[in-house]
Amino acid sequence: MKRIAKYLLYIMITIILILFPFLIEKMILCETIFPFNIPINLSKETWFGFIASYLGAVGTVMLGIIALYQNKKYKELSDSSEEKFITLQNEIKTLTEKSVALIELNSKIEQAKYYPMLTNINYSYWNTNGKNITKKFDLEKDAFQISYNKVNPNEMLTSYKDVFNQYHTFVYTLKNDGEQTIRNFNCKSIVKNDAEHEFGFWLFQSCDIEPGALLRCVYATKFNLAEQCQHGEIQSLKFQYEMENVIGERFEMTCDFFFFPVATNDAPNFSIEISPIQRL
Repeated sequence: MKRIAKYLLYIMITIILILFPFLIEKMILCETIFPFNIPINLSKETWFGFIASYLGAVGTVMLGIIALYQNKKYKELSDSSEEKFITLQNEIKTLTEKSVALIELNSKIEQAKYYPMLTNINYSYWNTNGKNITKKFDLEKDAFQISYNKVNPNEMLTSYKDVFNQYHTFVYTLKNDGEQTIRNFNCKSIVKNDAEHEFGFWLFQSCDIEPGALLRCVYATKFNLAEQCQHGEIQSLKFQYEMENVIGERFEMTCDFFFFPVATNDAPNFSIEISPIQRL
């Protein structure tokens, strides 16, 4: 229907344009129609030319007005389009910045999955013997990192029970709160009273720590560590550790213990400071 109406409009306009000159001529030559019946000094041919020029001028003015109106609308549309374009550019810039931030955040989240996380859960044990280690520790699930001084080169330790039976021990507990296994957790150095540990052949046994598993850090000595801490002979211990994540990145951390002499036979009092884990 719209197409038919459009064609009819074009036909009517064409007919009007064809008949309009004849209508003008009829009106000018008719002496009974006002204002053409008013006496004039000009000839009808001259008057007809004037009317034609006059109508042409009116048409030109109308076309000029239409052109100005169209230019104004075009400028408004252009300004609006430019504003929308600038707004769109700003929105694209904002979305791009957010996308970059999300990519960086996602990258950090992915890296965090592999970053070791060890938490001190404040469980410590002194001089545990081999008979009750199964009561205090889960030998199947717990991870044991053992540092001990092998005085006798021929000494053979084949199990955790041998360590706790033949040595005085101090055990403190950390927990793997990360999402991935910590591999090759090992002590690389022990500093006692701000000096390297005593003479002897030190062995450091590494371990892997599954997610959520408890890590038992065992310090085994031939001397009674608890008594020396109680009497003030040992005031501080620093354990330096290294470890790896499942993709082979290496990390390090330290645990510092500060002991306070006590007058009783209770376990030594101490405070602990655990450094953040740093990537090597």
